[in-house]
Amino acid sequence: MLSLKSAHHTYPAAHSDNRYCSRWLLRVMLTLGCLAPATVWTLAVAAENKPIEIVVPFPPGGSVNPVARLLQLGMKDYLDATIVVVNQPGAGGTLGTARVARATPDGSLLGLTTVGPLTTQPHLTTQSYGVDSFEYICRTHLTPQVLAVADNSPFKSVKDLVEFAKKNPGKIVLSSTGVGSLPHLAAVEFAQLAGFDWLHLPSKGDSEAAQLALGGEITGWVAGVQTYAPLTPRLRALGILDTERNPALPDVPTFKEQGFPLVSNGWGGLVAPKGLPPAVLARLSNACSHATQAPEFMTLLQTLKVPQGYLDSASFTAFVHAESDRYSRLIRTLGATQVKSN
Repeated sequence: MLSLKSAHHTYPAAHSDNRYCSRWLLRVMLTLGCLAPATVWTLAVAAENKPIEIVVPFPPGGSVNPVARLLQLGMKDYLDATIVVVNQPGAGGTLGTARVARATPDGSLLGLTTVGPLTTQPHLTTQSYGVDSFEYICRTHLTPQVLAVADNSPFKSVKDLVEFAKKNPGKIVLSSTGVGSLPHLAAVEFAQLAGFDWLHLPSKGDSEAAQLALGGEITGWVAGVQTYAPLTPRLRALGILDTERNPALPDVPTFKEQGFPLVSNGWGGLVAPKGLPPAVLARLSNACSHATQAPEFMTLLQTLKVPQGYLDSASFTAFVHAESDRYSRLIRTLGATQVKSN
């Protein structure tokens, strides 16, 4: 049950069997003009006895769920609110993300979604939402990617691979989970930047890509650090597509260090329907900051071997729009769009 907080006092929330009194109290206090905007929202949600629902648009057990559960705990403490996490998978994360876009912008329904549903899928398929359909509360995490090859690969660096590729057009074969996937777009952008031709062999995921690399059927593939790291005895990373080296992989140089200034991270963040009141948006962003700085959250990041990725609302908004523009350009060069509505 929510606590009804003001700047200096804490008022007990109304019980669920006394909603009339809670609404009456809210009207009286609003009339008196004694509430800050964020407190108005907290009171309103309490009066309706609403929990805050966080939609995760992927199946349970994925990498986003642990982030959601720790956000749930940290934000619950900060907001003194009931928060529930609900998985709504389907269509590559777009079904749950679309539900958030359609919701009433009152702060009671949020989404923890990622780069794909927000910035690549809307350019690959026709969606009921776009990048301007949301208020961006906070970025919660980053997932740096590496270019992985088999440990017995003749390539020891990104430069080695590029030099070979230019002398042997079409001999480099890279894998991904499909056209328009983040690893595929990273490979496309890399090849454009470095100026070489390559072949694409889709796989069902990192496990299959690893087997293809170890069997010599592909040159390598772009993988998230959390899936690459456990395979390091058999695989080698030629470079990491991030702004700096990862403390969990200190011997892996960045692409920029090797002459190719390319950054390609997976990421996720908390969003709300467009039209969320500014005071509510600010309060939720502060709650997200509190949750992502908690010791339990930092431990999770260390376990996943990913860096702290928090961005506040304004910075996250600018970041998502820049990412959307970037992937729109890349996808147009592929001619990979198709029509599909949710």
